[in-house]
Amino acid sequence: MNPLVPQSGIGIEFQNGSFHAVYCKRFWKGFREVDRLQIPDYGARGAAECGTIYREFLRQHGLRTPWTVVALPRTQVLLRMVQFPMAMQKDLARAVEYQLDTLHPFEAGSVAWDHAIWRRAEPSRLIRTVANGGAAAAGELQTLVTIARKEYIEGLAAWFGEAGIPVSQFCPTTTLLLGYLSAAITACINAGEPYFLAHATLDGIELIGRAGSKEFVSRLVPLAPETVSEGSEAVHLLGRELELARSEMRLAPADRPEVHWCGTRDLPASAAELDSLPFRILPASADTSVGERIAGLAAGYAAVHRDGALSLNLLPEARRSFESPLATVPTYALAGLVVLLAIAMGLRGPIQDWTYSRYLEQERQALQPEIQELEKLQQSNQETMAHLATLHGIRQSGALPLELLDELTRTLPADAWLQQLQYEGSAASLSGTAPSASAVLQAVSASSYLEAAQFTAALTRTAEGKEVFRIGARLRVPNP
Repeated sequence: MNPLVPQSGIGIEFQNGSFHAVYCKRFWKGFREVDRLQIPDYGARGAAECGTIYREFLRQHGLRTPWTVVALPRTQVLLRMVQFPMAMQKDLARAVEYQLDTLHPFEAGSVAWDHAIWRRAEPSRLIRTVANGGAAAAGELQTLVTIARKEYIEGLAAWFGEAGIPVSQFCPTTTLLLGYLSAAITACINAGEPYFLAHATLDGIELIGRAGSKEFVSRLVPLAPETVSEGSEAVHLLGRELELARSEMRLAPADRPEVHWCGTRDLPASAAELDSLPFRILPASADTSVGERIAGLAAGYAAVHRDGALSLNLLPEARRSFESPLATVPTYALAGLVVLLAIAMGLRGPIQDWTYSRYLEQERQALQPEIQELEKLQQSNQETMAHLATLHGIRQSGALPLELLDELTRTLPADAWLQQLQYEGSAASLSGTAPSASAVLQAVSASSYLEAAQFTAALTRTAEGKEVFRIGARLRVPNP
């Protein structure tokens, strides 16, 4: 994708019973949020009404079918890291499919899935770690696989279809956040510090961790309704999961690692004020409103950066909708070029073309008889050459005299005596004696090797009363 060309995209998330759509643009100088649509209590309004409001939102911004990414909550997807040899890269999808049933607890064939190669922050370098955080052997691929119930995906796609909202991609919130915060994560890792992000929703808190060459960790902290009002309990659960994540990533013990907080759930005041916690909670962004709408903004970021390394898509291909605003540019450019050429040429070009075409047609008609005559001569020459080639082959063949003598031995009358047989080219001559030269001529005429047999000299008689004959014939050309 050319970064010099502005790109537009829509990110969609469902947050606290509301429908949120974020319109984003990507310029060569950066990325920004243009506008945001919120439909409160979208479930009660119904899909049709939500679709009408959304299409009006698109119309106001001059959009038709932009690339649209829907953020799937972490509670609805599974994330698995699978290791393959480097040689499997060309058939990676098939290799993942072979192991798919071992990666989820659901029935076979009841899931939607997608995969992506997990890479380092640097281009073209793969993260080479195993599931427990240790280093993997060289020449291996770490592949991230996301899995969701097919029933959930189809139901969500059906809702968008009923609303008439074109959607291009269903992507887990986890990978969307990793892509959107990649710059901050890279800066932290380059400084030699691990990066932890707590994305809080009403369903729970997802803890995402990255550190150096270790693979990322995603742990979900479910929260009961009674835990919502107890900030200290949520902080306690988060601390426990943080310790497990640090152990899984094989990180060296640290005094108080930083945990960046974002999402719809407010940052617990007790966690921000207490210094006795084994970690420090900080806002993920200085702009509090960005932290609250970060999932939708991350989806919008993915919509305008469709070439990202973790561009996962659980939406069936048949349901994906997208129409690039640049799709009609070649058509308009070609039409403009045609108009310019027509103006430049004026009437001169068409008239010259018409005159020249008439001249060529007249010349073709005038030469038509000669062309036909040449074609006939060529066909005749080809037939003559074929005949000569056949005769030459016959002449060069040593089997013909033997076959002809064998046939004459069988067909000539028993009292006939053949004294001489010779042929040159296509002409053959036979001479000898027989009580009846006519019987010999009949036998030669019936030969499969000779044709046009006739006497070439007057008949005479020997002292014994036999007729002396001399017969000429042509070699018969065999059928091809």
